[in-house]
Amino acid sequence: MDVKTVIKRIESYMIKFDGEYHDWFVGITNDLDEQLFNLHKVDEKGVWISFGADTEEVAKKVQKYFLDKKTDGIPVEENSDARIVYAYKKNSKTNP
Repeated sequence: MDVKTVIKRIESYMIKFDGEYHDWFVGITNDLDEQLFNLHKVDEKGVWISFGADTEEVAKKVQKYFLDKKTDGIPVEENSDARIVYAYKKNSKTNP
């Protein structure tokens, strides 16, 4: 998916579950299960969404857009091959 499509879909999802950017974490990865469920401790039945970006550059642009909107997130290293964009609503059990 391209930058605009991924952003639009994530924002629509955020609005559905609470549109406040600071309540969300947006990241990119090449291993969704490891990142989302093991590292961040997100419940598989929780409030999260993910999309495959066309390229790593697209994924990074999507994440930068959301970081500029004040979501939580940690930019990944160069050449990480991270093309999966994910977002989850933070709660007391997630990390962060």
